[in-house]
Amino acid sequence: MRKLILSVLLLSFVTSALAGPFIGDDCYGDVRYGDGGFTHAIPKESIHDGRVSFSYTPQSMLRNRLLTLKYYPPAVSLDRKSLRIINMHGAAGLPKGEWELFIQHRFGTFGSGAYNWFGIDQGYMRLGLDMGLSDRLTVGISRSSMFKIADAYIKYQIKGKANPSSNAETPTHNTSVMASWYSNVSVNTQARASISAEPFYFSNRLRFVNTLIISKNINDRLLLSITPSLVHINLVDMATESNDIAVMGAYGRIKLSNRYALTAEIQKPFLSQIPWLSAEKVVKIPTDPYMALGFEIYTAKHVFQLSVSNAQSMNEAFYMTQNNGPFGLSGLRFGFNIVRRW
Repeated sequence: MRKLILSVLLLSFVTSALAGPFIGDDCYGDVRYGDGGFTHAIPKESIHDGRVSFSYTPQSMLRNRLLTLKYYPPAVSLDRKSLRIINMHGAAGLPKGEWELFIQHRFGTFGSGAYNWFGIDQGYMRLGLDMGLSDRLTVGISRSSMFKIADAYIKYQIKGKANPSSNAETPTHNTSVMASWYSNVSVNTQARASISAEPFYFSNRLRFVNTLIISKNINDRLLLSITPSLVHINLVDMATESNDIAVMGAYGRIKLSNRYALTAEIQKPFLSQIPWLSAEKVVKIPTDPYMALGFEIYTAKHVFQLSVSNAQSMNEAFYMTQNNGPFGLSGLRFGFNIVRRW
């Protein structure tokens, strides 16, 4: 019995040592140790794979004082958790030299029934990579299996700039406005016959999105943003249909704790005509707006974003302008994003 108890205690000690203290949200936080009432910041170099390493000195051992570790939550803006809220881009960019890898999955509607596992059998994915070229300029590329879309974007922070993820000096209660300009070009790489009849031009494959993103931390828990956009579609269905579509959108994030948050997005075309661009043509406005609700989970290395929405496409030029259907239970689709930043 004594050997069993000792084995359990030893296993608990080894497990605790291997796990180490929690370093939250891609090491955005700060881990410090206290020794006899004093608190010292542990340098970044001492943090390896979510664990803290440091050496004891003879003096500290002689003082016979208990050494304790404490995790300090990330002191960063609510808009800096990940580049994307659910599908939409946030105003924040990546700090210079940092990268973000993301994987998105969207499935069929819940109304498709048990035969399709309520949409799980009808999935699409998107894989992308983003990079901070400077503290104001972020670029990225991605590939989506839906319509075989390849796209690239640039995002420039007009107001505010990205801080390094390891910087814990950014005030949590920062309520200043952040603004960014986002431009995206997408290429439909399907076979020519799937896009349009002959004569076929490469420009038929292209769509463009330009968005002004303005966000504000209302307090340390609530972030709100508006996102007016202009979408240009090179190839439309009818000659009387406008190639340019004005879209108004918004998103929000509510922080529940240092590890969890709720998110929401909405976007919809709002002008039937754009006089200064296509005065004689009519914009085809979808009946229902794009809408999504999400739940975010922050771990030591990743951000997981679970969502339900009425859109299956993950590319802005498509879900912003197409008719996604009503935001009802039978028309909702489950999806998730996995984000890794380094």
